[in-house]
Amino acid sequence: MKASQGQMTRPFLNGRHRRRILLTHDVSTITHYAYDRVRSGRPIPGIFEVSRDIPINILIDDILLLAEYSVDGEWEGQVRYLPLR
Repeated sequence: MKASQGQMTRPFLNGRHRRRILLTHDVSTITHYAYDRVRSGRPIPGIFEVSRDIPINILIDDILLLAEYSVDGEWEGQVRYLPLR
């Protein structure tokens, strides 16, 4: 893990970022920290791991669906994957 990745990852996962989700391609680093936090009972924002192979138009459509139809806090404490289909 690069130092800059860990420094950016940990503050975001600390739970102060309510009503937000995190989109990432960094599956190994983010997932590692997220699951450690969940196991220890600490909060995390909703995390969506984005496939590097997804066409940008599908990614944008999925992000718009999440923004439009999600309720506050719906994704907190979860790691999900995009594309949604």
